Amino acid sequence: MKILLSALAWLALFLAAGSAAMLGFGLHLFHSVHHLNVKMALLGAEFGFNLFVFALCFARLPGARRPPGAAQKFGLAQGIWGMAAFAIFLVAGGALLANVLTLEDFIMIARHKPARIDFAGDNFKLGAVCAGEFAAGLFTMWYLRRLGPGHEAALAWRAAPGGAYLAATACGLAIIAIVLVMFRLIPPDMSKLGDLPMAQLFNGPPITLIPILFVAVLLGPALEEIIFRGIAFGGIAARLGPVWAGVITTLIFMAAHAPEKIYYKPGFIDVGLLAATACVLRVKFGSIRPGIWMHILYNFGSMVASSLIFK
Repeated sequence: MKILLSALAWLALFLAAGSAAMLGFGLHLFHSVHHLNVKMALLGAEFGFNLFVFALCFARLPGARRPPGAAQKFGLAQGIWGMAAFAIFLVAGGALLANVLTLEDFIMIARHKPARIDFAGDNFKLGAVCAGEFAAGLFTMWYLRRLGPGHEAALAWRAAPGGAYLAATACGLAIIAIVLVMFRLIPPDMSKLGDLPMAQLFNGPPITLIPILFVAVLLGPALEEIIFRGIAFGGIAARLGPVWAGVITTLIFMAAHAPEKIYYKPGFIDVGLLAATACVLRVKFGSIRPGIWMHILYNFGSMVASSLIFK
């Protein structure tokens, strides 16, 4: 209870400080912020909330964190928190970028220049995705370091035999083949899929494909496997066993991909197969690294297959 009350007190402080700082900044810019005071205060509160989230998740708030020097356990709570905080950082990273760019627009307006940020444009969407993945990646690395040595077995972050990667390759290719068959038997409505934010990013200039492919093919799969099949699976399995850990993490993984699969419901099949197969590989070989390779192969192969079929 003391930790909760401390966290709420810190939240109130961050919100108040953010609003006050933004109102002062607005007064400096416009000399009178009467017509913008509500917007400036809300923007400051958003800034404060984002900074509070980062400080809380990185355990930088005295009174709202584990006492220094206390033994760090790894179990159900740590697994669930790692997965939840990962999702929070995906959103908070993009939100913080939006707040910074909104502040830039205010500065441009104060200088009697037109605002230049198009929050509906592809460049902003790409920046928000990259910012979210970068923030989530920083948290993941910090969280693994905070857990410390001795949890490699629970996290399954260790070397795997060569046969594991052959099995992962075969599984990845099989799932890609299933995707191709589903596309042929049940063609998706491309007008709906084309409206998805991630799909729109591929419509930008060729140079933007580099960060998109890096996030979609390399960074995203690696982070998701570390979180879902590493931290979350290990934490849940410590309490409920590997079967329930596989079921729960697979269902949550499918739910996390619902925004992009809801317009093509058969897509839940290959996402579910990917998650379940990654769990099997983890248990069989005691490592999440083959699952990372399978996930990378699946993402790359699915994009190539989709482009070949619907070009």
